[in-house]
Amino acid sequence: MPLTLNHEAGLSAAAADGELWNLRITSVPAPDETHRYIDTALKGREEGHRFAFAVIEEASDTVLGSTSYHYILPDVKE
Repeated sequence: MPLTLNHEAGLSAAAADGELWNLRITSVPAPDETHRYIDTALKGREEGHRFAFAVIEEASDTVLGSTSYHYILPDVKE
């Protein structure tokens, strides 16, 4: 599902699990930076170079995280 500000509380809670924002191998916002993270993702969508999705567990409707397509380019013509 496309990421929206409605996912902010769930994404913040998911990010807080294990202090993932301290890892260098992933891009996870600190809980107090979640709103800005989503705003940046939405701006990237408007500009056409990023599309972020909320990762949701269907059984519990719990936000588990997010993922994004970055640097979206039109078809390359040969």
